[in-house]
Order: sequence, then structure tokens, then C-alpha cells
Amino acid sequence: MDAQRVIARRMVIGIPPDGLSPAWEKDFAQFPPAGVILFAARDFKDLADARRLIARLRELARPRRLFVSLDEEGGWVSQLAGHVVVPPNAATLARVADADTIRWIAGVTARRLHALGVDWDFAPVADVHSEPDNPVIGPRAWGTTPAQVTANAGAWLAGFQGSGVASCLKHAPGHGDTRTDSHLALPVCDASVSTLESREFVPFRSHPHADSLMTAHVVYPALDPGVPATYSRPIVQGVLRERLGFSGVVITDALEMQGAAAGRTPAEAGLAALAAGCDLLLYAHWNEDVRRARYTMADAVVEGKVDRALFDATRPRLAAFDAAHAEPSPEELAAPLESLTPPDWERRLAGLIDRALVVDGRMPEGTSLRVVEESEWKQGPSFAAALRDAGIPDGGASPAADVVAIASRVPLTAERIAALRAQSASRPTVLVGLQNDRFLDLVPEAALRVSAADCTPLARSIVARRLAALKAGITTSL
Repeated sequence: MDAQRVIARRMVIGIPPDGLSPAWEKDFAQFPPAGVILFAARDFKDLADARRLIARLRELARPRRLFVSLDEEGGWVSQLAGHVVVPPNAATLARVADADTIRWIAGVTARRLHALGVDWDFAPVADVHSEPDNPVIGPRAWGTTPAQVTANAGAWLAGFQGSGVASCLKHAPGHGDTRTDSHLALPVCDASVSTLESREFVPFRSHPHADSLMTAHVVYPALDPGVPATYSRPIVQGVLRERLGFSGVVITDALEMQGAAAGRTPAEAGLAALAAGCDLLLYAHWNEDVRRARYTMADAVVEGKVDRALFDATRPRLAAFDAAHAEPSPEELAAPLESLTPPDWERRLAGLIDRALVVDGRMPEGTSLRVVEESEWKQGPSFAAALRDAGIPDGGASPAADVVAIASRVPLTAERIAALRAQSASRPTVLVGLQNDRFLDLVPEAALRVSAADCTPLARSIVARRLAALKAGITTSL
């Protein structure tokens, strides 16, 4: 029983997809974890519902402190999107935003989260976007050079300071130079030690006092051949702790991801991460296997199969982490939800997105456009609707040009690129990139190419307005 309570305090867990049953609540109250992770699509229907859920989880965990976490990067990775206007992807902001602006955006994000009851945000991404075909980092990254990422991630961290919400640099020691999504398989970063030192390590080394780090489910043959960083003691202890000087809390990325889970039970994954020196284990999706993993890991502690010196070294780090981030106050939690957004928030974000647009080519002659293809959107109206709202008529059967609007984290296949080239060569085409926009460089036949690197509803509306301005012969920003 006591060992289960001890190991539960090293776990951050998701909640059941069908809600909190009496049996689950009883187990949660008996073995409260260090924290929970919430996802909007799974766990709450609106922000008021999120507040109620978080209050209930804290009530169940008392008298233990419970950290409530989520992934709130803005743009593609956001739990607030659809409920409030969120900032665009980091790559979009990195094109135009200075440090003060990034700090302001981060501060608004932190205050929003704390007022909802959240006190840990798994952001910012500190990976250097050095591989253009990276399918999982891409526009989430704050830049393509170590200096740019270091400065921008540092500005984000500064915006969170004093907010009560902990930040988290991810994915250490660097996930930018990979061509595999660690959610689906195990990536390998073949960079040499000297390259890792001069590129991947730089943003993490530059911020040794960040609140927390999240490990990468990536193999680095130059550091520990064949072993993902999450399970590698030479990386977690030797690189993150000793070489990079990080002294705060280290949490794994979600252990259900195939980059971590393949060939391992949840208990085996957790024990391997603890043996590497990780402080906390993230199980983002609750099921009975996670409960059984708690039993198994507790037995391992009792049987002496866990390195106690390494295990016990976590305690002061967690205590300091707790002390540095106060739970949201009753006054914060009572703030009207509409007060969470500054009056000039949307206007300022719109201006940043507009200035960040990269436009290449010329708008075809004529007055109408026809959207022949667009991605599916998690929130907001279609891109075709955004064009109509911007005053561009639908060309019907005889448009001046076709529009293809693509939002994909995954690089387009060679076959898809060939099809876009053929389409663009056959008739005037406007290509709009709204996520990983590398494909735009590979389709020179398009009459006009517009890169936003973000697909939020606000970004789509700004792109539509820019196209309307180009139709009207206006070439400057709105």
C-alpha cells in the first residue's frame, strides 16, 4: 500500500475517456498521482467544464498537492483552441515577434491557464528545426538555428515566471533533426556529438534553471546506441544533468507513444525511465494497464529493484518544484472567463500573423477564386468561407484561379508533390501552406504561394484577407 502511494507520486496520468467513475475516483483518492494531464477533446467540453473537472480532481487528491498539466503551445498543439483565440504556431511568431512580444503572449497564456486551475504547461518546444521533413516538430519549433530557438524559448520562459504555472522545455536533448514521428515509431538522430553539442543541446544548456524538461523518445547513437533518451542513464544523467547542468524536474514524454512503448509493458517503460533518472512518468491515457503498472512498479520498489539513491534524489526536486508554483487562488478561479483575454489580444495577434505571411508569385488576373481542396479543420469555418467573408466571390465553374489550402504536419509525399505540380502547370493555382509549408518550395509552377505556417481560424482569416488585398492590387500588409 505505502509503496503504491510512493510510486503514484512519480506518475502524471490521464483521466478515463468516459469520465470519472466512482471506482476510479476511489482509486485516485487512495493513490493520488503527482499530477494529471488534460486534453480538451477528451476531457472537457468548455472552459467552465474544465474548471469544474480540475476542482474535483484537486478535491480528490487532498491533502496531496496535484499538478494539473496540459500541452498549450498555441497553434496546432492547444487545449484552449476552440474556446478562446490562441496564438499561432511558434514558427509563425518566430518570423516577426520580438522577445517582448513573445513574453507578453506567454504571460497571457500562463494567466489564462492559472485562472482555469492549470499549473503546469508542457511548453515551450526547444527543438531546433534543422530537418525540413520532420513530421512532428516543424512549425512547433521556435526557429531553425540554436540562437533563435534559445532566445525565443527564453522569452516564453520569462513570460511564465511568477505566474504560478510551471513551464517545460521539450524534447530533451533535441527532437528537431528526425524524420520519424515518435508518436508512431522510434526516431533516430544520427548527428555526431559535436553537432549535438553545437545545435541540439544549445537551447537546453542555455536554460538550466527552467522549471522542467521533457525527454525525447529518440535514439542518439553518438550518445547511447540503440537506447531512447527517455530510458538512457548516460543521456538523462550524463547529458541532461551533468553536461547541460539541469537541476530541475525531468518528466518523460507520454509513455504510450510508440517511440517509447514498442516492446515494453507500461510497467517496464516506467521502470526503465526511473532507472535512467527521470523524476516523473507521464501516462497520458488512463486504462487498466496503467493501474497494473503502478502495482508492478511498487513491487519493484519493495523488492529493491529500483536504484534508491537515484529514486530518492527526486524528492528535493519535486519539493522545490511544488514550492515554486502556488496553486491557483480562489480569486483567480473566480475570475470571469471573458476576462482571460486582453482587449487587444486578437488585434495584435492578427497583425503578427499578417506580417509573418511569406508570399511568392503573383495573383492571377480576374476576380474570383475557387477552393478545390482544403484540409479538415479542428475549429472554425472552412477556408472557402473565410475567402467569402473577405469579399472574394466563389468562381464556380469558371474561376480565375484554383486554391489549394493544405495544413499538414507530415511532409507531402513525392506523389502528392507531383500531382500539385501538374495541377499548377495546367491552370492558375494559388497554394496556401498552413502548417508544414515545405511543400510550397517544391511546387514552383504555382502562380502564387502563401506560407502562414499556422492553421488557426485567425490565421486562415488573415490569409484570406491577404488574398483579397492582392486581388485588389494591394501588396503591403493589412
